[in-house]
Amino acid sequence: MNDEQSKRLSEAADAVIQASEALEEARESLKDKRFDSEVDRDRIAAAQQAASKLDAAGKKLEDAVRRGTIAAAALARPGSYARYREATAAAREGRGLARTAAEQDGSAAKRARGQEALARLEAALASAAAIVFGD
Repeated sequence: MNDEQSKRLSEAADAVIQASEALEEARESLKDKRFDSEVDRDRIAAAQQAASKLDAAGKKLEDAVRRGTIAAAALARPGSYARYREATAAAREGRGLARTAAEQDGSAAKRARGQEALARLEAALASAAAIVFGD
């Protein structure tokens, strides 16, 4: 591995780690006690914050997938393009679900949609990690 390949791989690994941390923040936002508040304003704020954190994690995942795929291509890793397609589809689907979470009726439905988004983003993270770190 030459210096350029090493640099690309380390940048991709850093992007995956940042995406993982953002996903953990999003996961924690879905546990926010305000979802169970009796005050409607608090429930709405919790849902909006969770949706925002999920979308931000999705953006970071898309960046990590892109960087990882470029690094994998430079290293001629087989199967990277197929994983790229899986990861980008999961990340886009997760972001789409996150955007609609705050629009659901009732805090339980908002949280459930957020959980669906989280599951798709976690699948994207797993694919991104496989691209960068291997199986």
